[in-house]
Amino acid sequence: MAEEATLKWSELKKYLQDAGQKELIELVHDLYKQSVDNRRYVTARYTKGEGDSEILEAYRKIVVNVYFPARGAASKPRYSVAKKAINDYSRASGDIRGTMDLAITLVENVLRYIREFSGIGEESYAGGSEMMEKFCKLIKTEEGQKFYPYFRERLQKIYKDSKNGPYGIATIEDYISDLEDYFFEGELKDN
Repeated sequence: MAEEATLKWSELKKYLQDAGQKELIELVHDLYKQSVDNRRYVTARYTKGEGDSEILEAYRKIVVNVYFPARGAASKPRYSVAKKAINDYSRASGDIRGTMDLAITLVENVLRYIREFSGIGEESYAGGSEMMEKFCKLIKTEEGQKFYPYFRERLQKIYKDSKNGPYGIATIEDYISDLEDYFFEGELKDN
């Protein structure tokens, strides 16, 4: 199989630095027109404030559709698609709250899928745990800590849903217990 013909980033960067503003705008325009993913990414990068909720909802739809597309449930959910959407949103927007929201949305949908269909692929088991870990790291940052009250109710539901879950999902319960210890010294266990 032939290797894909691409420039190394250092070579491309040199060309871009030499390009004029009009040429760069045309390049971004062409990329924007080329795919929905590119449009979503550019929109997330440059809409601050006004379109934030709309673009977040577009990414949320991708995450949910991995497990529950418009026509029923996915027979084999592709965690990698949801993970890519979350990472794209995070890189493009820099919105920590939105990134945490998408990560927890993925965990909720993994648990819902397991409840409704008694199973899920190993990739999604591990992915649910991976996204819970990502959420925990973000919420423990200085910026993320202020959003804990916003997510607490959802975390309590996830905790209950993951309690005594299968291996891989049970670790989600551990992550949430750790968060409760971090923020409230274990209050969740008593609720």
